[in-house]
Amino acid sequence: MKYPGVFITGTDTGVGKTVISAALTRTLLNRGMSVGVMKPVETGCARGPKGLLATDSEFLIKAARSKDPKNLITPYTMEAPVAPMEAAEMEGVEINEEYILDCYLQLKHRHDFMVVEGAGGLMVPIHRRMLVSDLIQLLDLPVILVARPNLGTINHSLLSLHYAQDLGIKVLGFVINRRHDEVKEIHVAEEKSPILIETLSGVPFLGTKPYVEDSLLDEEFIEKSASYFAELIKLDSLGL
Repeated sequence: MKYPGVFITGTDTGVGKTVISAALTRTLLNRGMSVGVMKPVETGCARGPKGLLATDSEFLIKAARSKDPKNLITPYTMEAPVAPMEAAEMEGVEINEEYILDCYLQLKHRHDFMVVEGAGGLMVPIHRRMLVSDLIQLLDLPVILVARPNLGTINHSLLSLHYAQDLGIKVLGFVINRRHDEVKEIHVAEEKSPILIETLSGVPFLGTKPYVEDSLLDEEFIEKSASYFAELIKLDSLGL
């Protein structure tokens, strides 16, 4: 293995980081690897009878078939559907990066490979002294960027990629994720944009994950996403 893990970030919120993280996790699990998952901070959690439910984290846990303690997988959960720094201030939570690092290292020692999902994009504030990009550097992980397929993705993707490169963050590649609210026919922008992004950034285009019906049960959705991922995403060239 070239890397101990990978950090999945996006050009924006709602681009499909969780789906890509789950698909990668299950793909590697199906190859016989022990894969740990982590979402260090999750906001917008639903409040249930047993407290806050971190839905993204729960999905990753299913993808990994994880038995790890949930407080290691997601050290910080908050209810407000806003950036982590805002949610923490609203809810009186003090986010400590050393605690996040300790949780990550505990998980890392249990597994062959770690898949860590961020919150929003690279410049989302986790607390007053830390952006998501700082967290990536703290964990010392390379990045896969998840981008939208539609018009505007060139600008958002290049901004994210150049920012990461300027910080010295290793970017393994970018993935286009087709979501349920997009038309099923491939638009000219979706066909040409990845080539332009790859040319202008020098970052490899790893492939496009097709739309998967969100009406499927979680296990079927994860397996179908993983099968597409394994077939279409160029992971072997990354040593993953």
